[in-house]
Amino acid sequence: MRHPDIPLTSEELTLLSKIHFDWKNHDELRESLEPMEALASRILGRGVVPQIRLAYFTDADYNPGGRGKSRQEVFERNGTSGDEILRHPHFLKHLEYFIYGPDLPADAVNRFKKECSFSGHLTGSDVHDLTPYARSCVRENRLDPHQAGEEFFKLAIECGAMPGFAENVRNSVRAVKRS
Repeated sequence: MRHPDIPLTSEELTLLSKIHFDWKNHDELRESLEPMEALASRILGRGVVPQIRLAYFTDADYNPGGRGKSRQEVFERNGTSGDEILRHPHFLKHLEYFIYGPDLPADAVNRFKKECSFSGHLTGSDVHDLTPYARSCVRENRLDPHQAGEEFFKLAIECGAMPGFAENVRNSVRAVKRS
């Protein structure tokens, strides 16, 4: 069970407990939409979501392959805007990231954070050196390379990597062949 890595109030924790991030059927998804919107509104209003996680959603530079559009702009281009985004089923994965951070094994998260602890960010050479580790992590933990690539992208930007460097690790991880 993952634990939130942002501060949540008791009311927010109650809302969180009503959300099925790993929904198994459409009823679970539908039941999650109202608490999802309420929780998203609260945490965004309180400003507890880290800026880099917001940038992942709102800044086109953090959306490789997004054809120059941010994830928020993709919602808007498809006719969903403002608070409607916060109750859209496809926003669920973004809220999960806002609350929990990258969905990766703790060892991977700790190793990336350790590498950036000296300078406060990951350089291009740091990312280059960490990429083989990320690829081995995918193999050892039997992670889906496509999904893990996106999670390593998130982790790299959270550790201060420039979007282009983070995209390099993302693409390399996505190229891992499943065994």
